[in-house]
Amino acid sequence: MPGRVAVLVAVLVLGLASFGTGAWGGENCRIFLVFSYHPSLPWHINAKKGLLDALRDMDCLYKSFYMDTKRHTEEPWIRKKAHEALKEVKEWKPAVVVTFDDNATRMVGGGLLGTSTPVVFLGVNAEPERYGFVRGTRKRPGANVTGVLERHYFAQTFKLLKALVPGIEKCAVLSDDSYTSRVALDYCRSLEPSFPVKIVGYYTLRTFQEWQERVLELQSKADCLLFYNALTVRGPRGKVLSNEEVIHWTVKHSRLSDGGVWEAPVKCGLLGGVILTGYYQGYYAGLKVK
Repeated sequence: MPGRVAVLVAVLVLGLASFGTGAWGGENCRIFLVFSYHPSLPWHINAKKGLLDALRDMDCLYKSFYMDTKRHTEEPWIRKKAHEALKEVKEWKPAVVVTFDDNATRMVGGGLLGTSTPVVFLGVNAEPERYGFVRGTRKRPGANVTGVLERHYFAQTFKLLKALVPGIEKCAVLSDDSYTSRVALDYCRSLEPSFPVKIVGYYTLRTFQEWQERVLELQSKADCLLFYNALTVRGPRGKVLSNEEVIHWTVKHSRLSDGGVWEAPVKCGLLGGVILTGYYQGYYAGLKVK
């Protein structure tokens, strides 16, 4: 759609109460960071920066492990990387493990549930009960795991789009077909009664060809598109494309109003969105570590 206006609003949602790992530092302050995805992902970069800023007054040693599950989405790969991460935890003996996003949290955090190793998660889309992290209440979870939930601002983004383009009535939601996206879209569906528009469909797409065909088909069926993620969409030779490649194509070939709930897609030229920032997810997770 031509004549785009990027509207960015940085917001966040907090999760479970802290169990208080206590004040410590020096040689005892070993923090093991397990990232679900790859080092160059902006979300991880910003979240790590937020975490380190929250802990800047502590003398800690950090070790990072990347599971790379956006570019390798198969469950056998995810299990393999989780096993490797848990092995490193056992050998390195950190004071606390921080897990970034759902795959690291469910597989590595879940593997440490009930042990003596404190786990702080961030960027989790699923309800914590789904992973067995709540044994009491969310204020008093009663386990060795706590953290920050990731709750995107779907309703607020639709309201923003409606304010910018009052004529929109019917919207479609597009995303890649990944575990994280499916969980996030389940949350989106639960909010649907609060949307100022009718949702004509939720589409999780594996290939770029499927994405292209769906976008073109929706030109006659919807007034707007909302994008969640396009990080696991594969091109003709099976290579995982970047968010930028997929969104740039969409912006060029779609006449519909569009929005997103992540900073990177909105910056690629979408009309706007109310976004969640990785920095503050990491920062508040860091406060729970302290």
